[in-house]
Amino acid sequence: MRTKRKEEEITKTRDAILSATEKIMREEGYAAVSSRRVASVAGLKSQLVHYHFGTMDDLFLALFRRAEAEYFERHTQAVISSNPIRALWALSIDRQGMGLIFEFMALANHRDIIRKQIAESKIRIRTMQVAMLTRALEGNDALSDICAPNVLSVLIAGTALQLITETAIGVSDAHADTLAFADRLIGMIERENSAKKTRARKRPAGANKLSA
Repeated sequence: MRTKRKEEEITKTRDAILSATEKIMREEGYAAVSSRRVASVAGLKSQLVHYHFGTMDDLFLALFRRAEAEYFERHTQAVISSNPIRALWALSIDRQGMGLIFEFMALANHRDIIRKQIAESKIRIRTMQVAMLTRALEGNDALSDICAPNVLSVLIAGTALQLITETAIGVSDAHADTLAFADRLIGMIERENSAKKTRARKRPAGANKLSA
């Protein structure tokens, strides 16, 4: 049985390998990742990379899952916030971590196992977003009639990705107008939701109950 000290050493070594891999992917691209290069950046022997992760695919998957867990935590906090749609939009246009995601997307073109992992992650995120948007838009006549929650989820993700991608290559045409439009749209939803809550508070007790 492993001792607590041994477990801590293993965790520390694995984290060092994952952090080294992430650093290389961000700065040099996924193609620069090799067991020897990772070990050099981590200050370890190259054999340890395969000892702890087996294949390079295992290493890439472990790094993706670590990044995914961090994003899911941020996403969950956005979903349960007092203004979830605004928080979701802010998270979507945040460039933090996007460089790594772009590298994984490129890697997915060459490794089917990475493509499947990204697809599964996308589905989980979309499911969470749609559930949140459904609650947020319930009874909101200003938007729900013209844009279903699942469509809005796609529009948020797609628009945010386009803005981030273009910014990365130095293109900013229409970005300010797009961000202003998104702010007005979210504001409209928030005002409608606020008005809905006010109407509900003013409604007489039992008004929604069927008469006997």
